[in-house]
Amino acid sequence: MSAELRIAVFSDVHGNLPALKAVLADIDSRGPFDRLVAAGDYCLKGPDPAEALDLVLERADDILKGNTDRDIVDSGASVVDLSRKKQNAILWARRQLGHERISTLDRLQFDAQTVAPDGSSLRVVHANPKDLDERIFPGWTMERFNELFGDIEDDVIVFGHLHIPFERRFGDRQIFDIASAGLPQDGDRRAVWGEFTWAPEHRWCGTIHRVPYDHGDTVLRILDSRMPSPERRIRDLLRASYY
Repeated sequence: MSAELRIAVFSDVHGNLPALKAVLADIDSRGPFDRLVAAGDYCLKGPDPAEALDLVLERADDILKGNTDRDIVDSGASVVDLSRKKQNAILWARRQLGHERISTLDRLQFDAQTVAPDGSSLRVVHANPKDLDERIFPGWTMERFNELFGDIEDDVIVFGHLHIPFERRFGDRQIFDIASAGLPQDGDRRAVWGEFTWAPEHRWCGTIHRVPYDHGDTVLRILDSRMPSPERRIRDLLRASYY
C-alpha cells in the first residue's frame, strides 16, 4: 500500500449523463485515485438511466445501492405512500434499463470501507450507515449524531441521499455529504463529488468539488426521452432546490 491513499466518491447521478461525464472528467483531471466509489441512485428521475448506469459500471471500483435503485428493483414496493407520479417514473426507468441492468442494481453492495495504514478508516454509504432512507441533515445535534453513529467506528463517513453537500465534525469523526452529481438541491446547479486523501502527516482530509456542465444538454435529453413529467424534471434540475 502506498504512503498516501486517494479516494474519489460521487453519488445521486439520477440519470443525468452530461453531469456524470463532467464529474468523471474532473476526477480524471485530479487523479489518479486508488479507488472510485459510486454511492447510489444512478437512474431514476433522469433521461438517460441505462447510459448513466452503464458508465458507472464501467468506471467505478465500488458501486453502492441507493434507495431509488432499490425502488426500481422492487417496482416501488418499499416506498411508503407511493404516488402515481413516482410509480410512472419507476416503470419508465425499468423499461429503459431492461432485466439485466435491473438485476445488476439488485446485487449492488450497501457500503464500502477503506482502511488506512494507521488503522483509521473511511466508509461510504448511500444515505446513512443503517439504511437507505433516513437523511442526514447538516444541522444535526451531537445527540442525534450519536443515535445513528454511536456504534460506528469509522473516522470518516461519506454519503449522499440528501442533495445538499456539506461537511461536519462530531468529536474526532468527520461526515461528508457529497450529493448530488446529477441533481443538486442547495441552489447551486453545478455537479458535486468528493475527494478524500489519507497521508501519515494529516490522516484523512476531504474536499467537496463543484463541476459546471451544460444543463441545456440535459434539458434537451429530458424533452427527447419522452420520460414522464418532463416539466417537473426540468424545473427540479434548473431550480436546484427542494423548495
